Amino acid sequence: MAKNDWDLDDLLEFHFDREVPETKKIDNIDEDRKLYEELRRKSKGSNAPAFDVSEPLGNHKWIDEEDELFAQYDKEHAFSRKSANAPVVETDEHPHQNIKEIEAIKQASQEAYDRYRSNYTKNKSKRDKKSSGHKRVNGFHRVLTLIYLIAFGVFAASIITMNVLPFGMSVAMFGVLILLSLVIFIQIRSRKSKNWGKVLATLAAILLIGFYGVGTAYSLGTLSFLSGSSVKNESAVADVTKHPFNFIITGIDVDGTIDEEGRSDVNMLVTVNPKTQQILMTSVPRDYEIYMPDFDNAMDKLTHTGFYGVQTTIGAEEQLFDTEINYYVKVNFTTVERFIDAVGGVDVESEYEFTPVKLKDWTVQKGMNHMNGKQALAFARERKAFVDGDHQRIKNQQLVFEALIKKATSSRTMILSYNKVLTSLRNYFEMSFSSREIRKLVKFQLAKDPDWKIFKNTIIGGDGSLPTYSTGGAYAYVMTQDPESIENAKTLMNAVLEGQDLQTDEDGTVSVAPGE
Repeated sequence: MAKNDWDLDDLLEFHFDREVPETKKIDNIDEDRKLYEELRRKSKGSNAPAFDVSEPLGNHKWIDEEDELFAQYDKEHAFSRKSANAPVVETDEHPHQNIKEIEAIKQASQEAYDRYRSNYTKNKSKRDKKSSGHKRVNGFHRVLTLIYLIAFGVFAASIITMNVLPFGMSVAMFGVLILLSLVIFIQIRSRKSKNWGKVLATLAAILLIGFYGVGTAYSLGTLSFLSGSSVKNESAVADVTKHPFNFIITGIDVDGTIDEEGRSDVNMLVTVNPKTQQILMTSVPRDYEIYMPDFDNAMDKLTHTGFYGVQTTIGAEEQLFDTEINYYVKVNFTTVERFIDAVGGVDVESEYEFTPVKLKDWTVQKGMNHMNGKQALAFARERKAFVDGDHQRIKNQQLVFEALIKKATSSRTMILSYNKVLTSLRNYFEMSFSSREIRKLVKFQLAKDPDWKIFKNTIIGGDGSLPTYSTGGAYAYVMTQDPESIENAKTLMNAVLEGQDLQTDEDGTVSVAPGE
């Protein structure tokens, strides 16, 4: 070879065949010198730029530090630096001193190798443990990211299927979630990530998985609830967010599940125009005189139609107001209590102070009252405490319903009480709005955030005693029809349906606003 390129690194690579071998003890100094001088002549006669021999340097027993070639070699190779600390006696008379130096170098090399070997073994064990630890962490992260992807996919599918978020809100939400997901994946899966970055990304992933789970549960729960509460409807409008419509709220005077039939004590016809953002609530007294198309136009009072089902009630009110009723919502006492309790109660302003017959340990204060479900129901059912009797009860029912609309449509209530409302109303609520229509209304509310203008009207009548269908022809108290009041109610309904604005006068009377 052109140069002896071995050094301490060669020793550390286990090439001990290139080390200085064990040196035989030389007793004859003259033979030592003779061999040494022969080696010098051989090296000086060579044209090689460095000390070039066929065997490893370890086979030479003496090295003259004064020779330029040896000095150059020592300068260029690391082992000379390793041996620099050893004192060298440069003399031709005692070449055996060079042997001692070489022995010292060999011993130092052996010790260096031993230390290296020991450290290498220890470090290798640490690296193996560390590598094994990384594998466990990476395995956990692989499982975590897989769960994350599944949770995100199911969540996205449920939100898209539910379809209640406006397009812009959906794009913004999914855009943010995708960006967060990319950051989390980069931090978790990259080997260059810092430990604190991995920890934060892991915590964020776990939190988002929880968020996806809750969101999916809410979405699937909503779809299940709406599907289970909806019935087939042939009177639906084309689009409840663009076309006006009528629906009735019928309240049955029974407790328990919604399949129990009873008298229809609450009868409210609600007219909605999503374009003008107007809602007209027209209340009909429970004892009002009506005619039932399902029974050859037999006369009865409105409350008795509840015995024959909600469709009989709808038919009677359609004939009374000469209008089409597109939807219905059927509730009972239990529904009202559960709904109001689920949203955290309602705030209702009462015109009078009184103690309800149905809840004698509680007194309604004049002015604003915060009511739970049982209190609100007692307030809405009371009539004996008022001079106007049923007329005041209808007003109180409208006040409760208006307070419930405001509370239920607030964003805070929808977020905090949404799942509780669905759970509370299951099996206690029935409607002919389809699941798709309800979801469209929710989407409309979120997208437009309309400022609904609510108007309240009640038809009036006279006192009478007439034979009714439900009593088998026996006479019963009936509130007879007032044609003028009925015509006024028709006018207000048609105005809302046709997009005209309503107004409330100083005395509380609702009328059509004059055109421009």
